[in-house]
Amino acid sequence: MIYKYGNKSVVFTEKVIHLFEKYKQIDIKQHESGGILLGKIYNDLIIIDQISEPSKEDKSGRFHFYRNVKKAQRITEHAWKESNGERIYLGEWHTHPEDIPTPSSDDKKLVDNMLKHSRLKIDFLFMVIIGIISPYVAVLEKGMKTMVAMERVSAENGLNVIFYKSKSNQIYGFQASGYLNIAQKGYDIYNAAFSQIFFGTINSLQMLTNLENYILEQESAFIRFIIPDIEKEDVKVITLLDAMEVQVTMLIKEMKSKGLEHHVSLDIKEML
Repeated sequence: MIYKYGNKSVVFTEKVIHLFEKYKQIDIKQHESGGILLGKIYNDLIIIDQISEPSKEDKSGRFHFYRNVKKAQRITEHAWKESNGERIYLGEWHTHPEDIPTPSSDDKKLVDNMLKHSRLKIDFLFMVIIGIISPYVAVLEKGMKTMVAMERVSAENGLNVIFYKSKSNQIYGFQASGYLNIAQKGYDIYNAAFSQIFFGTINSLQMLTNLENYILEQESAFIRFIIPDIEKEDVKVITLLDAMEVQVTMLIKEMKSKGLEHHVSLDIKEML
């Protein structure tokens, strides 16, 4: 699942999605389940890669779930220490016995209270409610009276490619999110071409250079690759990244010549 929050992409990992599916209230006797959301924040990306699961210390019924505060705090502190301060508390999740869930007044109060008493430097928290058919994913910011549902990235949004460049205009990474929905699955040559370029570049960097310091985040319909210290890397690394930029640019140019420009977008971001 990929959502948009301002200029950030919010990505739920496959592991987290699997756990959401596990606790859907499909059985009419099944209690609500829930827990906390944990993840990492980058400049233009939020990865939710861990959630807590319900336990005997929590209280639940068919139409309510109250997590144990002390246990959630222990989980948050452990995740923070284990990740050297990178993984933090990002919000709450629980299930509803509804096809398409809506937040209750208690749901809103919970997130609002957590936001007010949070010792973290972030000024927002997420709320995820897992329904039987689809989820409700929203954000509450400090000073806001209500949660705002976030937009989910779908095939209609197309493919968004971002090149990250230094002040000297040197490319040092990329991000690709979304979907190309131009042809039947398995027959879309543009999907295959983009995949080959992105993964081919990463494989080449790993096999043909001595590159060790990089960030790779990969999920369904999402990939992000960053080299934080590009100025310290050798000419092979720079050449492979430059070649990737040329290939992607040429592919997008070809798509535009065929009237397919609305399926793909390219942005340049300077972050070093």
